[in-house]
Amino acid sequence: MELSLDLLRKLEALAKIRLAPEEEALLLQDLKRILDFVDALPRVEGVEEEAPLGRLREDEPRPSLPQEEALALAPEKEAGFFRVPPVLE
Repeated sequence: MELSLDLLRKLEALAKIRLAPEEEALLLQDLKRILDFVDALPRVEGVEEEAPLGRLREDEPRPSLPQEEALALAPEKEAGFFRVPPVLE
C-alpha cells in the first residue's frame, strides 16, 4: 500500500482531526516506517506463515484458577467477590 498525502488527509477526515502541515509530514514518515516494519515481519526467522492471525494454538479447556488464588492480590474483596467502585450512580 502506497501512503500519500491524499490518503493521509482522508484518514484525518475519518478520524475528525486536522493536522498542521509539519505534523502531516511527520505522521506520514512514521506511518511509512510502521508499514515497512509490518511488511518485514513475515521474513523474520522463526515466524510461521501458516499461523492464522490472533490464534497461534488450539484452544484447550483447562481448569480455572481457584477462587482464593484469584482473589489473593485483589485490593478489595467481599464475600468471595472482587469489590470495585460503582460505575453508574
